[in-house]
This record gives sequence, C-alpha cells and structure tokens, in this order.
Amino acid sequence: MTGGAAFFTGISGCARTSGQSAANFNATSPAFSTNSELPTRFTCDGAGVSPPLIVENIPKPTAALAVAVEYDRGVINEPVLWTLWNVPTQNRIPADIPRTATVDSLDGARQGRRPGQPPGYDPPCPPAGKVYEHRFQVHALSEELRVKGGATHDTARDAIGNNVLASSRITVTYTRSAETTEQE
Repeated sequence: MTGGAAFFTGISGCARTSGQSAANFNATSPAFSTNSELPTRFTCDGAGVSPPLIVENIPKPTAALAVAVEYDRGVINEPVLWTLWNVPTQNRIPADIPRTATVDSLDGARQGRRPGQPPGYDPPCPPAGKVYEHRFQVHALSEELRVKGGATHDTARDAIGNNVLASSRITVTYTRSAETTEQE
C-alpha cells in the first residue's frame, strides 16, 4: 500500500471520544449510496463535477470538516482524487465545487491537487471494462488546518490524518464502458 492507501485505510471508521458520540457521525450522498455505482455525472464520462454530500451527527468539538476521495487501483496504488478541508461544520456540502484552491462559497475551505493538475475534484476516469472502487470519506477535524489551498493531496492528507475526531466512508464502484472510451 502507498502512504495514501495506508492513511485512508487506517483512519476510516476511527473516532476519538468527544462530547457528542463520534460513533454516530455519518456521511451520505443524495446522488448515490454505499455499494452502488457512481453516477456518470461525477466521472470523466459525464460533467465531472464533485458530488453533493450530507453530514449528520457532527461530534463536538469539531472545528471543521474535510473530504478525501481515493480509488483502488490495486495493492500498491490507491490515488487520491480530491482533498477538501476547512469546510464549515454544516450538514451539506454542495455538488459542483469549483476547481479553485480556495472555495469562497464554503467560507474559504481549501482544496488540494494532484501534481501538475489544478486544485479540486478530479473525476474518476478508469480504463474501460475494469471495476474500480472509489471511497468518499468525510472527516470531522479537531482544528482547522493551516495547509494552504492548492497544496498537494499528500500534504493535505497528512494534515487531515493528524486532526481526525471521526470519519465516515461511502464506497462506490465505477466501470467505464468500451463504448465511452471509443469516443475519446
């Protein structure tokens, strides 16, 4: 496993004790559910926009929320597609977050990037015919992160991991059809 895979595998489902039970912390999406297929809209075959997320039972004293998305490319490689942090403790993260380092509509929340790419959500785009598992993880953070927007996903991931109060994961799959890739 890469450092990223170990990080996300290690903290998913983890929770520190807090005033309100972190065990009830939950993230869902109105667009998909765990063990379902990721809708095309949120992939490179569709609009490629980030999905909406609903966050419930945010434990106290959560200072901010963070989102991290990765996909499973095998035992050694689990790339991160999105990091978003310093999201206000609200119950809804809207779809179609702009690809900017700082997100004004989320009170200055920040987004990471893959090397050589702009900040923001990189829509899943796996090779045709293979089923890929994607993990959308939402974390309650003990403090706002001092990481600047536009930092690499690795930098953001490390900072998130050091401040997690609670985590919730939505796991979905996505398989590109051969028809879609032939059009490219």
